[in-house]
Amino acid sequence: MRYLVLGPVATMRDGWMRSIPSEKVRTLLAALLLHPNEQMSVTQLTDRVWNGDAPASPRRALQTNVVRLRRELPWNDSVVTTPAGYLMRVEPDDLDLTVFRRLLDEAAATTDLEREAELLRRALQLWRGPACADVPSGVIQEYDVLALTERRLRAVERRLEVDLLVDHFDGLVAELRALTAEFPLRERFWALLMAALHRQGRQAEALETYHTVSHRLADGLGIDPGVDLRKIHQEILTGRGQHELLSPRTTVTVHGPPTVPSSLPTDDPQFAGRDRELAAIDEFVRDVDSGAPAAPRTVVIDGPAGMGKSALALRWSTLNAHRFPDGHLYVDLAGFGPTAPLEPVDALGLLLQSLGTPVEQIPDSSLARAAMFRLRTSGLRMLVVLDNAASSDQVRALLPGASCLTIVTSRNQLRGLATRHAVRRVTVPRLSPGDACALIGAVVGGRIDPGSQEVRRLVELCDRTPLALRIVAEKVARLPHVSLPHLLRDLIEDEERLEAPADFDANLVNFRTVLSWSTRSLDAQSLILLRRLATDAGEEFSLTAAAELAAVPPTVVRSPLDRLVAINLLGQEGQYRYRLSPLVRAVAVGLTTSSASLSVPVTRLVGTAMALKAV
Repeated sequence: MRYLVLGPVATMRDGWMRSIPSEKVRTLLAALLLHPNEQMSVTQLTDRVWNGDAPASPRRALQTNVVRLRRELPWNDSVVTTPAGYLMRVEPDDLDLTVFRRLLDEAAATTDLEREAELLRRALQLWRGPACADVPSGVIQEYDVLALTERRLRAVERRLEVDLLVDHFDGLVAELRALTAEFPLRERFWALLMAALHRQGRQAEALETYHTVSHRLADGLGIDPGVDLRKIHQEILTGRGQHELLSPRTTVTVHGPPTVPSSLPTDDPQFAGRDRELAAIDEFVRDVDSGAPAAPRTVVIDGPAGMGKSALALRWSTLNAHRFPDGHLYVDLAGFGPTAPLEPVDALGLLLQSLGTPVEQIPDSSLARAAMFRLRTSGLRMLVVLDNAASSDQVRALLPGASCLTIVTSRNQLRGLATRHAVRRVTVPRLSPGDACALIGAVVGGRIDPGSQEVRRLVELCDRTPLALRIVAEKVARLPHVSLPHLLRDLIEDEERLEAPADFDANLVNFRTVLSWSTRSLDAQSLILLRRLATDAGEEFSLTAAAELAAVPPTVVRSPLDRLVAINLLGQEGQYRYRLSPLVRAVAVGLTTSSASLSVPVTRLVGTAMALKAV
């Protein structure tokens, strides 16, 4: 082995271990080795090396330390410069971490308990102390080492469990007593200790152990022991001993694979188009599957309100569910909606419950839940869909273990997420004219010709936005006695009649309100600018034109324009060119700085948009 991170960071050459004297260079080496053969961006490395407090010129400072690191290493081309950052080229047997992971994989694959125990012992013997023990970076310790430490502890638990199952009792109780003292809140060690004592005929000590852990959990966390501990205690009390850990070796059974969790909603059968976006996600996942070092494991699907971001995520997830044999998790983060966005602590609770975690075992704090979620998903091939995110901060705590794929949808471009985590962005545009007509046809059915002039005009007046198209198509479908040309004319000219209460179901989606949710996070300056643009700007306009409308210099108007682009209320067609959707225009004309009184029926919105576009 050339590199060591399972303990103090060091290099090996000719049988001699050598540490890296410089703290910054040592931290940089650790950051690269904890992600072997994976591209690490400048931002990711800067965060880790400077512990979140980047220097004034981070790229230059990082380059300096990369040069120093290369001088420390006797192997040419170990540190590779990539388009976005750096990676450490590591062969399978060059790094103790990769050997550890390989041995654990071999142990998990074997059905021979004796062989499994031997592989686990070999893996655990690679550890010389806490991982990266001499690396002071809190970012590395939280984002990288925490999950690795949890995997080590799970390997220790499994090795002790296998020893118990094959009747290897020598030193077992002493080792478990030491572990329960070091990790007093880790219930599995207590369960194994109780079982080991029981299997050696020491029932009184086993029961006393249960009382000890009960008091510690109650005093420390205010909770009772978990289900497994209570079950073992009850079976020791009753003398049944039917739990696997309490049974002699001859009664050990091989259990089938666990139920794969899947909480994805049903895919939309009327989904239309999006071939290019689906192909983009496919290409990205192929990079991940092939082990491409530059491939991130998070896809961000962003776009304006009503553009079909969630539908795209669910369509791709449904078509590709077979690629993720360990499960598919979904949570609606309610980032833009009638209620407040879901707090990360609550979202983590839902995700952990989807993984089968008992409610009583889920910790209270967001930080502890995030750590548990990463640990529970570490090493799994799982898909996690985080739908309708409000901000990067809401998403960051919800990212699973590094082996999983995450799809995030949001109206927000989530730029902050991309600066700290490698992501692949897929921006959802308006439907093509053909796909928009096909969507109208799918909703209405055989009554209309999707290629007719009326339908083509209708989709353009709805700005080829899927939600607006669906709402208008639903109106066409439920008024079969009204001809399409007549209904189209009504939508443009006779909007008061269409606003009659009898026309609306209590649950009908109000597109104006849906769009208004995008404005909730905007400051007064951006809201005033949006209203001014909606009143006086054309569909496409320049930075200079926006500045003239706002009566401020271009340098002043640039920031509020960028905020509107970031939340997808404006489209950016070029470096200084912007587009304002007629649907957004129809909402923004009536905006105030308080964004109040926005709940107006969708027909008025579509009618206003059509009228504005028809002028």
